[in-house]
Amino acid sequence: GALSYTWSHAIDTNLGGSSNNYFFSSPSPTLYNGNYLGVKGDASQDQRQRLVINWVWSPTFTRSTSLWAKFFVNNWQLATITTIASPLPLTETVNVQSNYPGIANTGFVTGYNGSGQVPWFGVNTLRLNDTTRVDARLTKILPFSERFRTLLQFEAFNLTNTIAYTGMLSTGYNATWTGTAATGHGTLSPATGLGTYTASGGFPDGTNARRMQASIRLEF
Repeated sequence: GALSYTWSHAIDTNLGGSSNNYFFSSPSPTLYNGNYLGVKGDASQDQRQRLVINWVWSPTFTRSTSLWAKFFVNNWQLATITTIASPLPLTETVNVQSNYPGIANTGFVTGYNGSGQVPWFGVNTLRLNDTTRVDARLTKILPFSERFRTLLQFEAFNLTNTIAYTGMLSTGYNATWTGTAATGHGTLSPATGLGTYTASGGFPDGTNARRMQASIRLEF
């Protein structure tokens, strides 16, 4: 068996591709144009803790060398991999429901086509749920000879059927403008549903569903 534990803290100046680090790109990773220190914070891949435990159990139930002992009683093997990890972060955002007049880009409260984060919050202040996953395999070994054996295997992925969410509603506020540019006013109000989970299909191999399979392996 083996046990590994990792603690880490990843910090960056927000994620952005090579094409969206300039003024009026769509969108820039900065809240205000070029202010990268203003979006310095926890990285999107900031997973603080991760524990992985794996072990293999091959018991010997009897010392007998009979065919019954070899093919039915002994030569069983149970193996598991358990992963327990802290959640990944998301950035809380502002949803501009109506255009603000008199600014360069009316889709953002800052007037700049940049990050949609809540201006007075940092990046990645929300967190998804913890990850807990157990994969297991039960194997029956049929040793026909020293050079040839057959392995009957039964495997279960996500044995506990635990959901690892990959998305949530991150809109914290709605911004609206009423009236004209000269006489109107803007309103910022809390949004409903913040923190509601919306997706669970991606981690770690495309699905969260418990899956089982049986197989036969020949070794010679």
